[in-house]
Amino acid sequence: MIAIEPPTEIVIRNFTSDNTKYCEHRTDLRVEQSIAYMEQHLYQPLQVAELAAQAGVTMSHFFALFKRQVGSAPLEYFTRLRMRRACQLLENPLLNVKEVACQLGYRDPLYFSRVFKSVNGFAPSDYRVAQRGMTNKTEVNGGRLQNVPEVQWDKLAAWNRLAARK
Repeated sequence: MIAIEPPTEIVIRNFTSDNTKYCEHRTDLRVEQSIAYMEQHLYQPLQVAELAAQAGVTMSHFFALFKRQVGSAPLEYFTRLRMRRACQLLENPLLNVKEVACQLGYRDPLYFSRVFKSVNGFAPSDYRVAQRGMTNKTEVNGGRLQNVPEVQWDKLAAWNRLAARK
């Protein structure tokens, strides 16, 4: 029999660290390219299979790489990107919620509103009212004043702080 000596610890450590650096760099680049693609295509549905193909990996491997780097699944991240852009568009008083939904590729404005509320914790109309500087924390809803719950205002303040950092 031939005796095979195990490689020394130094060789393993150097190979592993070099290989890890190489893999991490490639992963960062792939994920960064996918995020750039998402940002450029907010107005259309996302095909994760297409992102995986662009990254040169299988869909399951892409999901794992993306989640490890970003902390969320690609579709979840894409939805949050869209909702961040929706917040920017809602600050324009000339656009109504239906037009914002349409600009982001949502055919159904009610579905858009549900997604917006699930991500942000409040409806697009509540966000718009808050952005207009309503200091008394009330809004007009069907001709009557209605108090907006404090929790939503806290979430809005946290969202604005988060958006300001990015």
